[in-house]
Amino acid sequence: MAVSLVALTFRPIAAADLPALADLWHEVWASGHAAFAGPELTAVRTPERFLARLQPFAGKGLIAEITSEIMGFAYWNGAELDQFHVGAKARGTGLAQKLMTEAESAMAGEGIASAFLFCADGNSRAYRFYEKLGWRNAGLESSPVSDGVGGRLFIDCHRFVK
Repeated sequence: MAVSLVALTFRPIAAADLPALADLWHEVWASGHAAFAGPELTAVRTPERFLARLQPFAGKGLIAEITSEIMGFAYWNGAELDQFHVGAKARGTGLAQKLMTEAESAMAGEGIASAFLFCADGNSRAYRFYEKLGWRNAGLESSPVSDGVGGRLFIDCHRFVK
């Protein structure tokens, strides 16, 4: 059963949200990215590492929630939309489009006129979503991603710009 967006709200990420966001991010990553991630990246994508990576997000970004249940989140760092995730319960409901609109508006409110994001090579569902919302695929490049403990791994990603 799909969730209803009638009670959808957006708010900044709070420190108390980080454990729930780590669980959501891990679920989204496992269902949408693990299939085309290499073994080195898969090995470091644990819930604990997602929680460690989330620490700087408190007080920034946006949470999408319905009746106090977190359904998705967006986080940006300057002009980079660094993280954008919607949980399985909310997929296909229109929540992702609304969250993207809110994130783009908040970024514009911070003076960001041109934004970019990276989408892992092979994530065709995400490509279609970004293109549908006006993001342009600027090509494939090797992008650094956090290993969750201060290191970096490089994966092939498409850079989308808007």
